[in-house]
Amino acid sequence: MQLVDLSHPLEHGQQTFPSDPKLSIIPHGTIETMKYNISQICMSSHQGTHLDAIFHFIADGKTLDQMPLEWFYGPATVLRIPKQRSEEIKLEDFLPFDHLLQPEAKIIYETGWYKQFGKDYYFTDFPSLTIEAAHYLAGKNIRMLGMDTPTPGKDWYEIHHILLAKEIVLVEGLNNLDKVPDSLLFVGFPLNFKGRDGSPIRAVAITERSVQ
Repeated sequence: MQLVDLSHPLEHGQQTFPSDPKLSIIPHGTIETMKYNISQICMSSHQGTHLDAIFHFIADGKTLDQMPLEWFYGPATVLRIPKQRSEEIKLEDFLPFDHLLQPEAKIIYETGWYKQFGKDYYFTDFPSLTIEAAHYLAGKNIRMLGMDTPTPGKDWYEIHHILLAKEIVLVEGLNNLDKVPDSLLFVGFPLNFKGRDGSPIRAVAITERSVQ
């Protein structure tokens, strides 16, 4: 059994989505000052590798504490859809995988964009899911849609409404997808923020083998 970390590390001053709170991780106390190390953390509920609760865009949608734990754990399939900077992810890109898009399926797509994490254009020039593709995926009634981009598409308002209205869990900003096979066991539990809209996660793939 192999465990593969699919999360980007969190570091003080890290980039964020342009309108989101900035990430701050600073020492609050040290062994010298308080006899133990402890840090103060301030960040967005959608920092780094994270997931969206339905409530993120749907006013009466489920909050994190109302979502079943099973939605964050289970067999998942990785779709390889390589894309270049600012390229569209179209409905046609998913058609070869149509047989895998079953109700309740957990689906992750890899564009290769995770390799650009930390670049100044990571949040602006990512490959972008089209509205047509979002409607197609929503119509499949999948349970989870993971991705290696920081958000599904540049039409983020419309696309979030399309997907979250069908109670599809969105897992954004995944990492290291080249190190896992196409089939894996996904683990990505959020912190239990009562009544809230999302959470950073430590996403992990459990596989029988890793890909070198």
